[in-house]
Amino acid sequence: MEVASKELDIYYLEGKVDPMHPELAVDPLNILRPATKLTHQLPLVSAYSSFARFGAALGFEQYRRRMDPNTNEPLFTNCTRDFIGTLDYIFYSSDSLTVESLLELLDEDSLRKDTALPSPEWSSDHIALLAEFRCKPRTRR
Repeated sequence: MEVASKELDIYYLEGKVDPMHPELAVDPLNILRPATKLTHQLPLVSAYSSFARFGAALGFEQYRRRMDPNTNEPLFTNCTRDFIGTLDYIFYSSDSLTVESLLELLDEDSLRKDTALPSPEWSSDHIALLAEFRCKPRTRR
């Protein structure tokens, strides 16, 4: 089973890339150097990782079992015969939006009944992610 790289997650959430990351060494087009240019200042948060703040909502325990306890992200968003891992995210700007609700994640047992994705029941090799947001009121200056 292949493991998904988390470097892209770190880039989006922390705004920078580890300059010593081994994937930066393989750069045949020389577009990833210097690594110090791979930065951003956006206050991004992952919608699904914010689920933990919903606390003991209906079905919380069942939902929590579908989340990675280390990252608070879905255990997987892609499930094929050769790979299972998280490739998809919904990032949002936490200074202007709050998560109101999230689409329930599928469990691996449901997906594996047909071996993997895509399947007769699920037409994509990625599971659907959906978040509903509310705009935060702007503070007057």
